[in-house]
Amino acid sequence: MRAVLTVGQATWGALTVFREAKRPYFSAAEVRFVSSLAGLIADGLRRGLLLDAARAGDADTGLLILDADDGVGMSNQAAQRWLDELGTGDRAGVELPLVIPAVARQARALCDTAATAARAPAEIRPARARARTRSGQWLIVRGSLMGDGPGSPVAVMLEAARPAEMAPLMADAYGFTGSERRVTELVAQGLSTRQIADRLHVSSYTVQDHLKSIFAKSGTGSRGDLIARLFFDHYAAPLTLGAAAHPRELQPPPVGVGDARTEAAARD
Repeated sequence: MRAVLTVGQATWGALTVFREAKRPYFSAAEVRFVSSLAGLIADGLRRGLLLDAARAGDADTGLLILDADDGVGMSNQAAQRWLDELGTGDRAGVELPLVIPAVARQARALCDTAATAARAPAEIRPARARARTRSGQWLIVRGSLMGDGPGSPVAVMLEAARPAEMAPLMADAYGFTGSERRVTELVAQGLSTRQIADRLHVSSYTVQDHLKSIFAKSGTGSRGDLIARLFFDHYAAPLTLGAAAHPRELQPPPVGVGDARTEAAARD
Protein backbone atom coordinates (compact mmCIF):
# COMPACT_ATOMS: atom_id res chain seq x y z
CA MET A 1 0.00 0.00 0.00
CA ARG A 2 1.34 3.40 -0.94
CA ALA A 3 0.43 6.88 0.23
CA VAL A 4 1.64 10.29 -0.91
CA LEU A 5 2.32 12.64 2.01
CA THR A 6 1.10 16.08 1.04
CA VAL A 7 0.22 19.38 2.69
CA GLY A 8 -1.84 21.45 0.30
CA GLN A 9 -0.18 21.06 -3.09
CA ALA A 10 3.29 20.34 -1.69
CA THR A 11 4.57 16.77 -1.46
CA TRP A 12 6.77 16.05 1.56
CA GLY A 13 7.28 12.33 1.19
CA ALA A 14 5.79 8.97 0.34
CA LEU A 15 4.85 5.97 2.46
CA THR A 16 5.06 2.37 1.27
CA VAL A 17 3.67 -0.35 3.56
CA PHE A 18 4.47 -4.01 2.89
CA ARG A 19 2.83 -7.16 4.14
CA GLU A 20 4.16 -10.72 4.05
CA ALA A 21 3.13 -12.74 1.01
CA LYS A 22 0.95 -15.15 3.01
CA ARG A 23 -0.93 -12.37 4.76
CA PRO A 24 -4.26 -11.09 3.34
CA TYR A 25 -4.46 -7.91 1.28
CA PHE A 26 -4.89 -4.63 3.12
CA SER A 27 -8.50 -4.11 4.09
CA ALA A 28 -10.57 -1.02 3.30
CA ALA A 29 -10.42 -0.08 6.99
CA GLU A 30 -6.62 -0.25 6.95
CA VAL A 31 -6.48 1.89 3.83
CA ARG A 32 -8.72 4.48 5.49
CA PHE A 33 -6.52 4.39 8.59
CA VAL A 34 -3.37 5.10 6.59
CA SER A 35 -5.20 7.82 4.66
CA SER A 36 -6.21 9.46 7.92
CA LEU A 37 -2.57 9.53 9.06
CA ALA A 38 -1.01 10.69 5.79
CA GLY A 39 -1.74 14.37 6.38
CA LEU A 40 -0.39 14.26 9.94
CA ILE A 41 2.81 12.53 8.85
CA ALA A 42 3.28 15.04 6.03
CA ASP A 43 2.81 17.96 8.41
CA GLY A 44 5.32 16.38 10.78
CA LEU A 45 7.87 16.11 7.98
CA ARG A 46 7.20 19.74 7.03
CA ARG A 47 7.70 20.97 10.59
CA GLY A 48 10.69 18.70 11.09
CA LEU A 49 12.49 20.54 8.31
CA LEU A 50 12.40 23.67 10.47
CA LEU A 51 13.68 21.88 13.57
CA ASP A 52 16.56 20.32 11.63
CA ALA A 53 17.51 23.32 9.52
CA ALA A 54 18.02 22.60 5.85
CA ARG A 55 21.63 22.94 4.81
CA ALA A 56 23.22 23.42 1.45
CA GLY A 57 26.58 22.03 0.51
CA ASP A 58 29.52 23.48 -1.36
CA ALA A 59 30.88 20.41 -3.16
CA ASP A 60 31.60 20.16 -6.86
CA THR A 61 28.90 19.48 -9.43
CA GLY A 62 28.39 15.80 -10.19
CA LEU A 63 27.71 14.52 -13.70
CA LEU A 64 26.17 11.18 -14.72
CA ILE A 65 25.51 9.92 -18.24
CA LEU A 66 22.66 7.38 -18.26
CA ASP A 67 21.77 5.06 -21.12
CA ALA A 68 18.21 4.23 -22.19
CA ASP A 69 17.92 1.68 -19.36
CA ASP A 70 19.24 4.10 -16.74
CA GLY A 71 22.58 2.37 -16.59
CA VAL A 72 25.53 4.60 -15.74
CA GLY A 73 27.73 5.01 -18.80
CA MET A 74 30.01 7.72 -17.44
CA SER A 75 30.36 9.69 -14.22
CA ASN A 76 32.80 12.02 -12.52
CA GLN A 77 34.15 11.68 -8.99
CA ALA A 78 31.80 14.34 -7.62
CA ALA A 79 28.81 12.35 -8.87
CA GLN A 80 30.04 9.25 -7.05
CA ARG A 81 30.36 11.24 -3.83
CA TRP A 82 26.84 12.61 -4.20
CA LEU A 83 25.46 9.12 -4.92
CA ASP A 84 27.10 7.83 -1.75
CA GLU A 85 25.54 10.71 0.17
CA LEU A 86 22.07 10.02 -1.25
CA GLY A 87 22.21 6.26 -0.78
CA THR A 88 19.75 3.69 -2.09
CA GLY A 89 18.18 2.62 1.18
CA ASP A 90 17.49 -1.06 1.78
CA ARG A 91 16.16 -1.82 -1.70
CA ALA A 92 17.92 -4.93 -3.01
CA GLY A 93 19.36 -4.76 -6.51
CA VAL A 94 18.95 -0.99 -6.81
CA GLU A 95 22.08 0.85 -7.89
CA LEU A 96 20.83 4.45 -8.09
CA PRO A 97 18.83 6.64 -5.70
CA LEU A 98 15.22 6.98 -6.84
CA VAL A 99 15.61 10.65 -7.71
CA ILE A 100 18.14 9.90 -10.48
CA PRO A 101 15.96 7.70 -12.75
CA ALA A 102 12.95 9.89 -11.89
CA VAL A 103 14.68 12.98 -13.29
CA ALA A 104 15.90 10.98 -16.29
CA ARG A 105 12.29 9.97 -17.06
CA GLN A 106 11.27 13.61 -16.86
CA ALA A 107 13.98 14.54 -19.36
CA ARG A 108 12.86 11.83 -21.78
CA ALA A 109 9.22 12.85 -21.42
CA LEU A 110 10.06 16.40 -22.49
CA CYS A 111 11.08 15.13 -25.93
CA ASP A 112 7.62 13.59 -26.43
CA THR A 113 6.22 16.38 -28.58
CA ALA A 114 2.73 14.86 -28.70
CA ALA A 115 2.47 14.73 -24.92
CA THR A 116 3.91 18.19 -24.35
CA ALA A 117 1.75 19.77 -27.07
CA ALA A 118 -1.37 18.63 -25.23
CA ARG A 119 -0.30 20.41 -22.04
CA ALA A 120 -0.46 24.08 -21.18
CA PRO A 121 2.94 25.85 -21.19
CA ALA A 122 2.66 26.47 -17.44
CA GLU A 123 2.34 22.71 -16.87
CA ILE A 124 5.57 21.86 -18.71
CA ARG A 125 8.36 21.85 -16.17
CA PRO A 126 12.08 21.18 -16.60
CA ALA A 127 13.55 17.86 -15.55
CA ARG A 128 14.52 18.91 -12.05
CA ALA A 129 14.11 17.73 -8.47
CA ARG A 130 15.36 18.45 -4.96
CA ALA A 131 16.83 15.65 -2.88
CA ARG A 132 18.19 15.49 0.64
CA THR A 133 21.36 13.60 1.49
CA ARG A 134 21.86 11.47 4.55
CA SER A 135 23.93 14.27 6.13
CA GLY A 136 21.12 16.81 5.72
CA GLN A 137 22.42 18.66 2.66
CA TRP A 138 20.07 19.48 -0.19
CA LEU A 139 20.86 18.81 -3.83
CA ILE A 140 19.34 20.02 -7.05
CA VAL A 141 19.20 17.21 -9.60
CA ARG A 142 18.76 18.23 -13.24
CA GLY A 143 18.36 16.09 -16.35
CA SER A 144 18.94 16.86 -20.02
CA LEU A 145 18.45 14.57 -23.01
CA MET A 146 21.59 14.31 -25.16
CA GLY A 147 19.83 13.70 -28.46
CA ASP A 148 16.54 13.91 -30.31
CA GLY A 149 14.89 10.62 -29.37
CA PRO A 150 13.75 9.07 -26.07
CA GLY A 151 16.47 6.41 -26.41
CA SER A 152 19.24 9.00 -26.31
CA PRO A 153 21.53 9.20 -23.27
CA VAL A 154 20.52 11.52 -20.46
CA ALA A 155 22.96 13.79 -18.66
CA VAL A 156 22.09 14.13 -14.98
CA MET A 157 23.75 16.88 -12.95
CA LEU A 158 23.87 16.93 -9.16
CA GLU A 159 24.85 20.13 -7.38
CA ALA A 160 24.41 21.71 -3.98
CA ALA A 161 21.24 23.76 -3.69
CA ARG A 162 21.78 27.51 -3.62
CA PRO A 163 19.93 29.74 -1.11
CA ALA A 164 17.55 31.07 -3.76
CA GLU A 165 16.62 27.49 -4.65
CA MET A 166 15.98 26.54 -1.03
CA ALA A 167 13.89 29.59 -0.11
CA PRO A 168 10.68 28.21 -1.72
CA LEU A 169 11.08 25.00 0.29
CA MET A 170 11.50 26.97 3.50
CA ALA A 171 8.42 29.04 2.64
CA ASP A 172 6.46 25.81 2.21
CA ALA A 173 7.80 24.54 5.52
CA TYR A 174 6.58 27.69 7.27
CA GLY A 175 3.17 27.25 5.68
CA PHE A 176 3.09 30.54 3.77
CA THR A 177 0.01 31.05 1.62
CA GLY A 178 0.29 32.04 -2.03
CA SER A 179 -0.25 35.70 -1.16
CA GLU A 180 2.29 35.55 1.65
CA ARG A 181 4.85 33.98 -0.67
CA ARG A 182 4.36 36.80 -3.18
CA VAL A 183 4.72 39.46 -0.48
CA THR A 184 7.88 37.74 0.76
CA GLU A 185 9.33 37.75 -2.77
CA LEU A 186 8.74 41.49 -3.04
CA VAL A 187 10.20 42.11 0.41
CA ALA A 188 13.32 40.24 -0.72
CA GLN A 189 13.51 42.60 -3.70
CA GLY A 190 13.64 45.56 -1.29
CA LEU A 191 10.19 47.01 -2.02
CA SER A 192 8.48 49.13 0.62
CA THR A 193 4.98 48.45 1.93
CA ARG A 194 3.53 51.08 -0.39
CA GLN A 195 5.39 49.68 -3.39
CA ILE A 196 4.23 46.14 -2.60
CA ALA A 197 0.64 47.37 -2.30
CA ASP A 198 0.88 49.08 -5.69
CA ARG A 199 2.42 46.00 -7.30
CA LEU A 200 -0.25 43.64 -5.94
CA HIS A 201 -3.12 46.13 -6.32
CA VAL A 202 -4.10 45.90 -2.66
CA SER A 203 -4.09 48.34 0.23
CA SER A 204 -1.09 48.96 2.47
CA TYR A 205 -3.15 47.59 5.37
CA THR A 206 -3.54 44.28 3.53
CA VAL A 207 0.22 44.10 2.98
CA GLN A 208 0.82 44.81 6.67
CA ASP A 209 -1.63 42.04 7.62
CA HIS A 210 0.25 39.64 5.37
CA LEU A 211 3.56 40.68 6.93
CA LYS A 212 2.21 40.11 10.45
CA SER A 213 1.16 36.60 9.46
CA ILE A 214 4.51 35.95 7.75
CA PHE A 215 6.46 37.12 10.80
CA ALA A 216 4.32 34.98 13.12
CA LYS A 217 4.72 31.83 11.02
CA SER A 218 8.46 32.24 10.56
CA GLY A 219 9.22 33.42 14.09
CA THR A 220 10.77 36.65 12.85
CA GLY A 221 10.12 40.25 13.84
CA SER A 222 11.33 42.34 10.94
CA ARG A 223 11.98 42.22 7.23
CA GLY A 224 15.69 41.80 7.78
CA ASP A 225 15.13 38.84 10.10
CA LEU A 226 12.76 37.27 7.58
CA ILE A 227 15.21 37.50 4.67
CA ALA A 228 18.04 36.22 6.86
CA ARG A 229 15.91 33.28 7.95
CA LEU A 230 14.92 32.31 4.41
CA PHE A 231 18.11 33.02 2.50
CA PHE A 232 21.07 33.05 4.88
CA ASP A 233 20.58 31.31 8.24
CA HIS A 234 20.96 27.82 6.78
CA TYR A 235 23.99 28.74 4.69
CA ALA A 236 26.06 30.88 7.05
CA ALA A 237 28.39 28.13 8.28
CA PRO A 238 30.59 27.97 5.15
CA LEU A 239 31.02 31.75 5.32
CA THR A 240 32.20 31.75 8.92
CA LEU A 241 34.50 28.72 9.12
CA GLY A 242 37.44 29.61 11.29
CA ALA A 243 35.77 32.75 12.67
CA ALA A 244 36.04 33.34 16.38
CA ALA A 245 32.39 34.25 16.86
CA HIS A 246 29.04 33.15 15.58
CA PRO A 247 27.41 35.79 13.30
CA ARG A 248 24.79 36.52 15.96
CA GLU A 249 27.54 37.11 18.52
CA LEU A 250 29.19 39.90 16.57
CA GLN A 251 29.09 43.43 17.92
CA PRO A 252 26.01 45.48 16.96
CA PRO A 253 26.42 48.07 14.21
CA PRO A 254 26.85 51.76 15.05
CA VAL A 255 23.75 53.68 16.06
CA GLY A 256 21.69 54.60 13.02
CA VAL A 257 22.84 51.63 10.94
CA GLY A 258 20.19 48.95 10.83
CA ASP A 259 18.44 50.31 13.95
CA ALA A 260 14.70 50.61 14.49
CA ARG A 261 14.50 54.00 12.78
CA THR A 262 16.20 52.68 9.65
CA GLU A 263 13.95 49.60 9.70
CA ALA A 264 10.85 51.78 9.99
CA ALA A 265 11.97 53.95 7.10
CA ALA A 266 12.54 50.87 4.95
CA ARG A 267 9.03 49.62 5.73
CA ASP A 268 7.44 52.89 4.72
